Amino acid sequence: MLYFEEGRIVASSGHVTVYKYGRDTYLEIGPGHNLWAISSEIKEYIRQLRKIPYGDCLEVGLGLGIVSNYLLSLPKVKSLTTIEISKDITEVYRQLLVLNENDGDIRHTIMIGDVHEVLPTIISKLNKKFDFIFFDHYSLIDEDTIDDLSLLLPIATSMLKDDGIVMGWFDPYTPQEFAEQFYKLFDN
Repeated sequence: MLYFEEGRIVASSGHVTVYKYGRDTYLEIGPGHNLWAISSEIKEYIRQLRKIPYGDCLEVGLGLGIVSNYLLSLPKVKSLTTIEISKDITEVYRQLLVLNENDGDIRHTIMIGDVHEVLPTIISKLNKKFDFIFFDHYSLIDEDTIDDLSLLLPIATSMLKDDGIVMGWFDPYTPQEFAEQFYKLFDN
């Protein structure tokens, strides 16, 4: 049984489809059923994030919005800015909000664009600083992800308020060689 064969489509836009199968919601992007997110992953996100996020938060990557919703549920979070490259993903997120009769959260701002272009815009035009920054815009941790994060982390660090924190989603299935490199990037 596969989620896309026996599940039901609950949202779609362009090349992005969201399926509901059993208790899980699945986000796929592109042809060939490329799975990007599963709603049950929230347990692992909560384990990694704990209650660390606070204040003004920046999230890179929206996906199903499960991390966004978790962050906004934390009492110490004042605002959340999310950068998402795909208009289709932001559209299915909006559809899921409507489906769940959720008006969204006025503290949540979504910016559409490539993180490499949006971060400098936030710095130069908005002059905004964050208490917490979370990277979750990659499907797996490999040499390309490590290289990308190596470029983004110095920019993100410059966007932190005093005592701010930067974290990245760690896929528990990451091979050991990349796990070590990943942890070195985020070792404060």
